[in-house]
Amino acid sequence: MSIKQILIDTSSLVLDTSVLLGYFMDENREINSLLEEYVFTQESKITLYGHNLIKSELYYIACREKGINEAEVVLKKLRSIMNTISDTWLFKKAANIKCNYPIAISDCYSISLAVLQECPVFFLPEYELPGEIVNQINREYNVKIELV
Repeated sequence: MSIKQILIDTSSLVLDTSVLLGYFMDENREINSLLEEYVFTQESKITLYGHNLIKSELYYIACREKGINEAEVVLKKLRSIMNTISDTWLFKKAANIKCNYPIAISDCYSISLAVLQECPVFFLPEYELPGEIVNQINREYNVKIELV
């Protein structure tokens, strides 16, 4: 299924840090135009979910790259578009994923949030999440990880 079709069909979505960072830092990525059209619009029917590690990562990376003022702007934008789910609901599933797979803990939280919300989670391709591991996690945890 195409990313566009997933965005048309879903009512809930998790965007990992790398996807959000690419969007907020104006990186030239194909996914950004789809996010603009289907997620970051007044007419969007998609509820965006996230967790505190995403906010921490976005803040410190924006701070390093563009300064603290820009980091504050990114955080403010994020608060207005993302429903942050408490880590209390996510830590055990995230820890279980981390126990079984050598991936970043923040990625484990994003995956556990997608499991909790029963929705897709979008990641940019990264060496730590090769297709083989994505397929194993998708099967084992009944989740829909999409590399965009």
